[in-house]
Amino acid sequence: MSQELKANILLVDDRADKRLAMESIISELGQNIVQATSGRDALRHLLSQEFALILLDVNMPGMDGFETALLIRQRKSLENVPIIFISAVSNTETHVSRGYSLGAVDYILAPIIPEILRAKVAVFVELFKVVEKVRRQADALKAAHSELEDRVEQRTKELALANAALKSEIDERKRAEEDLRQLNVDLEQRVADRTTELRTANKDMEAFTYSIAHDLRAPVRQIHGFSEILSEDFSSLMPLEAQNYVKRIWIKSRDMGQMVDDLLNLFGIAKQQLDYQNVNLNEMVKEVVIGINGETSSRTIQWDIHKLPEICCNYGLTKQVFYNILSNAVKYTRPKKPARIEVGCTRVNHEAVIYVRDNGVGFDMNYADRLFGVFQRLHRADEFEGVGIGLALVAKIIAKHGGRIWAESEIGQGTTFSFTMGKACKPTALGCAEATLESCYGK
Repeated sequence: MSQELKANILLVDDRADKRLAMESIISELGQNIVQATSGRDALRHLLSQEFALILLDVNMPGMDGFETALLIRQRKSLENVPIIFISAVSNTETHVSRGYSLGAVDYILAPIIPEILRAKVAVFVELFKVVEKVRRQADALKAAHSELEDRVEQRTKELALANAALKSEIDERKRAEEDLRQLNVDLEQRVADRTTELRTANKDMEAFTYSIAHDLRAPVRQIHGFSEILSEDFSSLMPLEAQNYVKRIWIKSRDMGQMVDDLLNLFGIAKQQLDYQNVNLNEMVKEVVIGINGETSSRTIQWDIHKLPEICCNYGLTKQVFYNILSNAVKYTRPKKPARIEVGCTRVNHEAVIYVRDNGVGFDMNYADRLFGVFQRLHRADEFEGVGIGLALVAKIIAKHGGRIWAESEIGQGTTFSFTMGKACKPTALGCAEATLESCYGK
């Protein structure tokens, strides 16, 4: 646990012995534990402190746990505070469902198993610390950005004053010309300085984002590991419903870990030096399709692979491009029976254009500008899985090769992704004499 930041945990129960028992279980986590004897007492604490987690007893005299949770969720500042209900009722499904409808993130039934309670609290404490760290870093970046804007505004004012002074002395031509020359020199220097500052700021922003992704990797893997330990070592102690929730935590932490890895790959491409080699795209696409078919054996997918060129490119990154685009096509043709995916090459203005066409769900072209952005998705997560990094990674790789990518689609009528590989499809590129444009057409 972090020594710099401690999370506040609120224990709400009208019985002192139960509060003492829960405090003894989670005290070894080393966090700040605050006790409340009733729902009203809990609300009083929540209005004066920030909490990472609320352990809330359901059965309390006067205002019970459900009523307390409802009042908590009605406050804007408290609507995202995690609540775990503690209840002795173990056989009423409606009772549990009501807790989740009020915004609970978990439900623990008595008798409490110390290891399970401690592990669940540890997950939310660690998540709170990660979020708090990111928030503080974001505040620091915002302050730095504000300072930079103030400096730009100040320099703009200085430039305006310099222009006003120049206009007031225009009657002295020689002096004005000299002043203008000097002003141009100063202006060029200022532009150069501001350009340097902007580049530095962009690099700092990229480094900051990379740092966040890198720092998130360890806690996400810990959450994933803890949930796996719970599932493997304590599943026999947990009811089926609790096992299902542990499995959900495991799946979500796995997905988040993949998202972090994808982010790190995305930022790593910009710095990567590319090694080029002759690549037969038909062989590469065949390998990718074999791999994808192994993951989708229960589906019927019709593949139509036309003759593709042999080009000079980075093998690993180009294979990643085809894997991401073809996986995307497989995912968004899931409702189609059969799914049809076509891969081919055509010529546009003497340039080889590779395309991947599917008969999937398609998308609204009004939102096409968002397609290749990081974390940009055109479909809901409950419809199609994903975090919105795959196509951003594709666009980055293609741009690294000097190419470009675009998409054409219609809702319900499928999508066509088209891309070029820049120098990769030119016969003189990097000494690859066999990479001829004509190979795109089987000549």
